[in-house]
Amino acid sequence: MIVLTICTARKLDNVSIPQREKTVQPSDYLDNESLIKRLNQTRQQIFDDPRTKVGAKSTYAFDLYVNTGNAYKELKKNHYEQIKSLLLSREIDWYFLLGGYGLIHALEPAKKYQATFNRSISYMNKIPFTANLWKDTLPEIIEKIITIEQPEHFYTFGSKDYTRFVKMTNLWKSLNTDKIGYKIFESTGSAGAHWISKKLGELVNYIEKNNLDHFDKKYPQFLKQ
Repeated sequence: MIVLTICTARKLDNVSIPQREKTVQPSDYLDNESLIKRLNQTRQQIFDDPRTKVGAKSTYAFDLYVNTGNAYKELKKNHYEQIKSLLLSREIDWYFLLGGYGLIHALEPAKKYQATFNRSISYMNKIPFTANLWKDTLPEIIEKIITIEQPEHFYTFGSKDYTRFVKMTNLWKSLNTDKIGYKIFESTGSAGAHWISKKLGELVNYIEKNNLDHFDKKYPQFLKQ
């Protein structure tokens, strides 16, 4: 199973990665050297921009976002330890779509930064707008991960600035209706993060109960807030 969610404006880097604890690198989820190189080069191009204000400390990407973001309030409050345990045992794979790293695994080391896929947010906060830098690479990366892992369940949560990269994949364009475990939950407006929090909390609850079939039957393949 793969869960793909969004980054957050606020980021928390004070949860250290324990010594000898497992971490994930792009070579663990991608098997194409050219694609890994493009991912790393685009990341570096973005982080070389002083407006990104890259932090000094590394933490798990999961902790960087889940500990602060409104989209993760329900998860943080009621499911944090359980999901962290499932991640460390690799029973589920969780990725984030984000303006800086592009796409990052939840157990990949990450640092604070400021960059966005949203042009208005970029303008208002004077931070890099990076959607155009990622538009060719991210759909290919997402498709490659799905091809490698062949998950029965693949859930995406985010605003259209983020979900567009999934919708650009050949996989999504040609998705059969019998793939009921493949879904996009697309938020909109200022209440979007809270809507995602509730839907994500519901998904996580079903994950813990090992009852994803019920969740899959409840929602269509594409649900807009």
